[in-house]
Amino acid sequence: MRNPFRLRASKRSVHDEQFVRLFAAGALDLLNDVEDPWSGVVFLRSAPGGGKTTLLRLLTPGPLRKVFRMQDDQDIRPTRDALFKAGAIAADGPAILGVVIGFTNEYRDLEEIGETGARATAVFRALVNARIVLATLRAALERSEKSYPDDLGQIQAVWQPVDGATLPANATGSDLHKWASQIEEGVFDILDDLGGENKSVPRAASGLEALHWLATATLTDASGPINQKRVLLLDDLQFLSDDQSNWLRESVTNARLSCGIWIAERLEALPAEDLLAEGALEDRDYDGEIRLERRWRKRSVAYVKFVDQIADLRARDADGFQGRAFFPALAEELDPASWDAVFDAQSGAIEKRLVLRVGHQQRYQQWMAQRRAISGSPRDRALGWRELEILIERDLGKSQKAFDFDALTEQDLDDKENAGVKAAAELFLSREAKAPIYFGRQKLASLSSSNVDQFVELAGDLFEELAAKTAVRRGVDSALSAERQHQILKRAAERRWDGIPRRVPRGYEARRFLEAVGAYCEGQTYRPSAPYPPGVTGFGITMQDRARLIDGSRDSVAFAELRTMLAALVSQNLLEPNLDHKNKGENLIVFYLNRVLCAHFDLPLGYGGWRKKSLKDLSDWLARGRSAVTEKSLV
Repeated sequence: MRNPFRLRASKRSVHDEQFVRLFAAGALDLLNDVEDPWSGVVFLRSAPGGGKTTLLRLLTPGPLRKVFRMQDDQDIRPTRDALFKAGAIAADGPAILGVVIGFTNEYRDLEEIGETGARATAVFRALVNARIVLATLRAALERSEKSYPDDLGQIQAVWQPVDGATLPANATGSDLHKWASQIEEGVFDILDDLGGENKSVPRAASGLEALHWLATATLTDASGPINQKRVLLLDDLQFLSDDQSNWLRESVTNARLSCGIWIAERLEALPAEDLLAEGALEDRDYDGEIRLERRWRKRSVAYVKFVDQIADLRARDADGFQGRAFFPALAEELDPASWDAVFDAQSGAIEKRLVLRVGHQQRYQQWMAQRRAISGSPRDRALGWRELEILIERDLGKSQKAFDFDALTEQDLDDKENAGVKAAAELFLSREAKAPIYFGRQKLASLSSSNVDQFVELAGDLFEELAAKTAVRRGVDSALSAERQHQILKRAAERRWDGIPRRVPRGYEARRFLEAVGAYCEGQTYRPSAPYPPGVTGFGITMQDRARLIDGSRDSVAFAELRTMLAALVSQNLLEPNLDHKNKGENLIVFYLNRVLCAHFDLPLGYGGWRKKSLKDLSDWLARGRSAVTEKSLV
């Protein structure tokens, strides 16, 4: 059985119909975050695999036309409805003309041209203008299902040129193709001549004349006027140099045209101060910034529904799996036949530990009696005993010791200070019983850390096993056990951990730092009294320390390596920032481990558990890794 989770839907090798069938409509909720997505500038940012390119592809003519024509298909209807609500599709067909340009590393080569930046910028500007025109011609022909470049003569463009423009005021598609192709050839000649000091720079206006042309030109083809709203889709800006991307951002934001502009880039393209100041880029000279992972973290319920859509759409595309939903094929509970005896044994072992720990102290006798009388499944009873063990450890650790005859009551078990103990007890019990914890729909969604590509990768590993079970049992539906899910997802976590040196700049140093973070969180999480239930999965720094990292002062220089590392880990979604967290009168920024890394360190997947650390401690972690996490730092 072919694994549909291994398909990269954004790739052009996936044809338009298959692409729209794999597209999950939940992604389009983000269109509601922008007042008018088809006018003004929107920045779309994420770590690699966040879904940026997939969204931009949907907004191009081919996929929009497929969605419109297939709107009666029940799998496609949610996508059509969302696009209709956003104004991308109208009653008679697509309402926008999406013009996409994907940047690559070839643009960086232009930085080597000439002795000054002015010449390189002029060549880059000319090439971008040419690419906008060529992409528009392709989109116009794709819209009417014509052939590129054979049918270019059917297109006519008329506009009022801006000062200094070289684009003709009235031209056919063939004329425009020739204009843009000559610029491209001139650029390639300069590159081939290793800078081409003796070659003239291709002519183009001082700004983005092609953007003005796209926004204002009257376009027609053989069927008549092309009246759709024009939307320029710029993808993968992270491949540009700093000078190139800065110039392009300034040009599009200062143009203030009615044309919609979507700019997609990885977070790694941002400077450290922006990565360490989540949300700082909003409310500038453009309509907004959408950071995909951050957005999904704030909408966790919607995210679970979204990945549910992704999984079901892909599973239905697999031979032999038709008609089955993905998540129901994953067991959500432990099998009592396999685990009841284990939990019965755990109950006995915990009771014996407690008797040895507190003997027959009167203070705990009501608590012990209550636990002996508890009913429920073997797991419920074992969990009750493990909760009690944590509560007794907390009571024994209080600085002000109570008298032995000051007996604790059953009401004390329900004290509000004991909130969260059950979640910690579940984690402790699972570890001690060697029972699986990473399984089921909610855990799989959590493990993806709000990143679509990470979810698809993990779900694909589970699907491999499901496909094998289905093949062996000749199509018989069977759920993937909790134990097997846990094993597969732990193996995926190890693979992600091993891949960090390849994925992240200074990858071995990054992994050394994360190993220190993981070791610290593990030590804090599994303290006998579980002081931070259900566990610690991150660290916080004060906003004053954050300012010291990025304000350019002497302190900032001293912590430059730490700043660079934190920014790199945030850009790759290995650390998840939560800004302006308030605690005991302080404002902090909290950095949580990517949830797959939590699985690597056997940590819980919830948020909320963290400890404040100093920049000095973090710099020590960066320099020495796990060895820096001493007993003193665990206090």
